[in-house]
Amino acid sequence: MTSVVAVLREGMLLVLLLAAPVLVAALIAGIVSGLLGAFTQIQDPAVSLVPRVAAVGAAIVIFAPAIAHQLVVFADRLWPLVTAAGTVSGTG
Repeated sequence: MTSVVAVLREGMLLVLLLAAPVLVAALIAGIVSGLLGAFTQIQDPAVSLVPRVAAVGAAIVIFAPAIAHQLVVFADRLWPLVTAAGTVSGTG
């Protein structure tokens, strides 16, 4: 049971780490577009939305190989635990 809790904890931490680059890119783009909007006094929502979407897209393209690698490493460690849990519960 403790291994299940450890795997769940590790999975949640992995989700936070893998989402961080995309969230930071959106945060930085939102701050920059907000400052530009304040300086130019343009209050159009599209002015702040387009840079955020572009920053998120760029972050996904840039960090996709690292994210995929981390997911593969986690899945490689998770599958033996899944098969072990299946064989233990299937015999009883």
